Amino acid sequence: MRTGSWIGIVGSLAVSLGSGGAALAASPPEAGQNAPAPAVFEVLEAARQDVTGDGRPDLITLLGKRFAADSPYYETLKLMVQDPVARKVSFMQTTYGGYGPQLYFCGFTGDGSKQVLIQAPTGGSGGTSDFYLFSDKDNHPAALPVPQSLTISGSFQDGYKVSLKIKETNQTTVLDLSDRKQLYEENGVYKNGKLVQPIEVMPNAFSVLTPVENRDGRCELRGQQRVSGVANADTIAYVDSLWKWEADGWKLQSAAVKKAQR
Repeated sequence: MRTGSWIGIVGSLAVSLGSGGAALAASPPEAGQNAPAPAVFEVLEAARQDVTGDGRPDLITLLGKRFAADSPYYETLKLMVQDPVARKVSFMQTTYGGYGPQLYFCGFTGDGSKQVLIQAPTGGSGGTSDFYLFSDKDNHPAALPVPQSLTISGSFQDGYKVSLKIKETNQTTVLDLSDRKQLYEENGVYKNGKLVQPIEVMPNAFSVLTPVENRDGRCELRGQQRVSGVANADTIAYVDSLWKWEADGWKLQSAAVKKAQR
């Protein structure tokens, strides 16, 4: 199972920068593919931000190659950074593709430049996304890690209750799901308040990993994971977490469980 945390591929070129186009040439699709993908990368998003740290805006472009000509899924995502001062271009590529990817810019590491966060929804019923973090400080492209999803476990208990535990903080939260009593009784999960058979909860990877700017100008990441009960559609809780970059990695600052409303 994919965890939603990945390291990408990076590269850099020194080139003469022109006005740019709407697409870049890509390798031709494999023979026998039923619905051939376009042989070009589409421009999905473009922005001007200082990601190289020289105090001047760079042009950052998110490029995507569709799985098929009529598909909403982009099988390959590339990030292109054009530095007009150094006249250099850096390329970074995600490990997986996604649906409707988005860019976020924030200074997480405190090195005087902004990093680029890419969110790529996976399109699954769990509502999860893959996240990628890239740096191009001094025109040195690098893929940085993102926080790993929290390790959440738990099980249903008698009396329409669920016990949830977060491994990283060793905290346990008991949820009262008596407002779902009728649903659970009708579906054979409980019989007169007694659990019919053991049921473990189903935690998901991050569906949200959002930059949050602090008073000192540094950014942290706020994550959210959905927890399902007897079925994927039975959302019983959300687990929020706050992460800060310290030294060379992410450190968990806090985690909290909140019951999902029906």
